[in-house]
Amino acid sequence: MEFPYDVGGAPVIDSTSPEKPKNPLNRPEINYRKPLYAVLGLLGIFISVYFFLYCLCPELQRKGWISFFAVIVYLAVISKKIIIWLVHLYQNKAPDAVRLRCVFEPSCSEYMILAIEKYGAVRGVWKGIQRLGRCHAPNGGKDYP
Repeated sequence: MEFPYDVGGAPVIDSTSPEKPKNPLNRPEINYRKPLYAVLGLLGIFISVYFFLYCLCPELQRKGWISFFAVIVYLAVISKKIIIWLVHLYQNKAPDAVRLRCVFEPSCSEYMILAIEKYGAVRGVWKGIQRLGRCHAPNGGKDYP
């Protein structure tokens, strides 16, 4: 399309075109069964540890820390999945006005997911929180974990 005025090489957008601009926001589908399965798994651990401690091995009844340890191990195993699911929930439900404020590429929520996958739950969340603290002008640009 030829534009009759000199715009100094700037891209010209035809406002009469019927195409809508591409929305750069990632809106992942949310699987609500995953947290349900996580809760059922935690409940299953409670029931199995209780059955083991109090029915099969009555001599271990005084050692209630075993059930606490089993729950901690379970939460450590699925913590990455839980946090990433919460970030996906935010990406799906947060309004565009909030999500488009990010000055970085990838966005802060994508950065959080990448950092959790790369460094694990604790260090990845810490790096994501630090990134949220930097997410304002004059900062910006490409920043990967």
